[in-house]
Amino acid sequence: MKEYLKKDLTYKILSIVFAILLWFTINPVKTGYFTVPINIINEESLKANGLVLNSNSFTKYTTVTVRERVDVLDAIKDSDFEVTLDLSKVKTIEDKVIELNPPLYLGRENISSNSIDIKPKFVELDLGKIEENPFVVQVETSGDLASGYEIITKTANPETVKIEALDSVIANVGAVKTYIDVSGLNRNLQIQKKCKVYNKSGEEMPELSKGLNVIVNIEVGKRVPVIPITEGKPDKDYVEGISKVKPASVLLTEIDGKADTLSQINEVTTVPVNLENATQTFTKQVLLQLPEGVKVVNSSREVSVEVEIIPLVERSFVIVPGNITIIGKTAEENYIYKIIEPVTIKLKGKADDLNKIRATDLIPSIDVEKLDEGMHNALLSVILPSGITQVENVLVPVNITKAE
Repeated sequence: MKEYLKKDLTYKILSIVFAILLWFTINPVKTGYFTVPINIINEESLKANGLVLNSNSFTKYTTVTVRERVDVLDAIKDSDFEVTLDLSKVKTIEDKVIELNPPLYLGRENISSNSIDIKPKFVELDLGKIEENPFVVQVETSGDLASGYEIITKTANPETVKIEALDSVIANVGAVKTYIDVSGLNRNLQIQKKCKVYNKSGEEMPELSKGLNVIVNIEVGKRVPVIPITEGKPDKDYVEGISKVKPASVLLTEIDGKADTLSQINEVTTVPVNLENATQTFTKQVLLQLPEGVKVVNSSREVSVEVEIIPLVERSFVIVPGNITIIGKTAEENYIYKIIEPVTIKLKGKADDLNKIRATDLIPSIDVEKLDEGMHNALLSVILPSGITQVENVLVPVNITKAE
């Protein structure tokens, strides 16, 4: 009996061993391969660190390997796994190789984590650094303002705009500009305008121009001449010449908010400069007489006026008898009118004006209408240019005879 029990136990053990061997033969342990998409998480953390993915050229899938029995492997699908790439692990631009998180099994089978592996375990990223730089907005104008008007200031509000992009893109930004047509403009202008971003080659970068707006303020002024005003008269032997003003014109802008104020102003005058009894050219600082509602741009109200005082000189002109016209002759043909000799006339005026005069230019004449036969002294008449005076009367000796 005892021998029988031993023999039976041996058979049982052998049966168990055989069953186990048969089980492993029919359902062996093998390695399963599962293709799983990589799920990216915490991408916003890149921006928080001033970074961005230049491209998504890294691998999008990884292979999960499972070492298990065939029946377990047969029950597992690709979708039973989740593999994540946690971008919060990226702290600097140097962190370009990031390890994937261990695969997470979501299926129903009881699988040991030790039997799960992943390949590749690392992902290499193409990182770029984000920069935010301020750029001054340049206001560009086109067209011609209304006649006489000039731009005083052209500004953008805000004066600078911030552009956020990759450092390589920021480094290529050349200018930020906004454009406005000022054709015919004769008043201050405020308007909202879009900005355009250009690279250093002058080409627009439309991807950076989106959403960039500023308020453009254009302040205009009107340039008008300054007219010097004088009062009084110089000394008796002097005359007033040309008055010069520095500056010769001023730029005005409105201060009362009325758009039509400047349009009604075409000149400004100085406070009168007194030249009473002056005997030489002089310069004087005087104020401008500004119309109400305007002011001078970038200058004071004071201007410099140079008043030219010109001395008068005398010059004598000899008029020969043949150049003197005799008027008022009698109708009788038997009367003879003869001017005995040349006469001299003395004129006073500016030297430049006197130098331009010839005796014949004076159109000299005498009137003999009321004179009878005999020797007479007739008053010489001349036509004088403006600014020239005759110093004294001139008598012309004329002999009137009757032919026999």
